[in-house]
Amino acid sequence: MPTPVHQKYPTACYAVICRDAPDGAEKRKAATQDHLRHIEQLMDELHVAGPIFDDEGQRPIGSILVFRTQSADRARELATADPYFEAGVWESVEVMPFYPAAGGYVGGKTW
Repeated sequence: MPTPVHQKYPTACYAVICRDAPDGAEKRKAATQDHLRHIEQLMDELHVAGPIFDDEGQRPIGSILVFRTQSADRARELATADPYFEAGVWESVEVMPFYPAAGGYVGGKTW
C-alpha cells in the first residue's frame, strides 16, 4: 500500500471544501460573526480559509479551509464545529489530504 500523504510529507494538510445549502446565504449572514470568532481560535491549525463564490463573484456558495493537521478526523472535527456548519450554512463538508507544494502561501516551491 502507498504511504499516505500525511506520513510522506511532514507539512501535509487537509483541504476542506464546504458547499452552502440552498438557503445558505441567509443563514451565513446570521452566523458570520460567530464563524469569524471560531476561525480566530483555529489559527494554529489553519493554513488558509475563505469563501468561494458563484461564477459572477457575487454570491458566496461555500468555503475552502486548509488545515495543518495530521488527521482527516481532526480536520473534519474543526470544520463541523464551525458555526456555519452548526447553523446549516454548509450542506456538505468534504475533507481530503492536500500537500501545499508551491506558491506564495508556501514561500515558493517545495522541491
